[in-house]
Amino acid sequence: MPLEVCSTTVLPELGVRWREVSRAVRNARLPMAPTSVARVLCRHVARALTMEEIAEIVSRLRLKLIATQRRNWHVIKLSDQLTDEPVNILTRILPSRVKQALKGVRCGRNMMPEIQTVKLGDLIYISVQMVSDIKAGGILYVATPPGEPVALVSSLHSSLLKPCIQGLGYQKYEDASLNGHDIGSLLRIFNANNNENPDFLARIPEYFVAPCITRGGIDFTGRKTDEKYTDDVLGPDPPRLDKLVVTAQRKFFDPERLNKEMRITIQLKSEDIAQTLKCWASKGAVLPTCQLFQIFNKTKSNKIHIDANDD
Repeated sequence: MPLEVCSTTVLPELGVRWREVSRAVRNARLPMAPTSVARVLCRHVARALTMEEIAEIVSRLRLKLIATQRRNWHVIKLSDQLTDEPVNILTRILPSRVKQALKGVRCGRNMMPEIQTVKLGDLIYISVQMVSDIKAGGILYVATPPGEPVALVSSLHSSLLKPCIQGLGYQKYEDASLNGHDIGSLLRIFNANNNENPDFLARIPEYFVAPCITRGGIDFTGRKTDEKYTDDVLGPDPPRLDKLVVTAQRKFFDPERLNKEMRITIQLKSEDIAQTLKCWASKGAVLPTCQLFQIFNKTKSNKIHIDANDD
């Protein structure tokens, strides 16, 4: 673990300051390295904390570190709100609520839930796992902005998901068909109010082709118009997605050979889908008015289905 992460994440949980740790490393005549810091912290923890306190701190640290790792999050819509509490109260009572809801879930014999919650920035992170003395189940991670009917989950098919939703104070949830690795971008797509400039995601600008004057003369190709239109659709800082799934169902081009419909699925993976689409539009590979450019404002999903009647 880098020293920077240790000083900002681990030390506050243990209740010690970096000044004290660095002094202990120097007094022990050890090099200022992560292994030396770990040795000093282990000595401090063994003297000052009980086994139960150590286990709880380790679980919280694991959740903090995993919450900041790169993973695929699925957006779900929450509905039928049961309760509404302030953030500080919700964070405190959330584990007991989830544990109570888990009593109705069928699990293995002697399996007990391990639940950890932590608030990082504007999000509450939850981890839930069923464990016993001989085995451990899969871990479900949930992230949610308090006060908004939306959550991001690491799996849509976990049996632990429903109790987590009930613990958050909601009765039902629905898959929003939106997933990705950047939590901030996913929330911006789901709710335009999470953007600094929400207008560009709330509407689709009008497409109008006309000749324009450039440095080399008059452009009749419409390329400059397409570039300006894509900038208006995507905005100055488009959300970041790394995957786009397009499905289409069309009839075979020659019905005499094959009179059936073909189902086609295309998966586009890129570091930044918005920049990829913008590049394609500049090269004339796709039209700037196609459905692909509407994933951030109209479709609000990176799973697109194109009907046979669409152009």
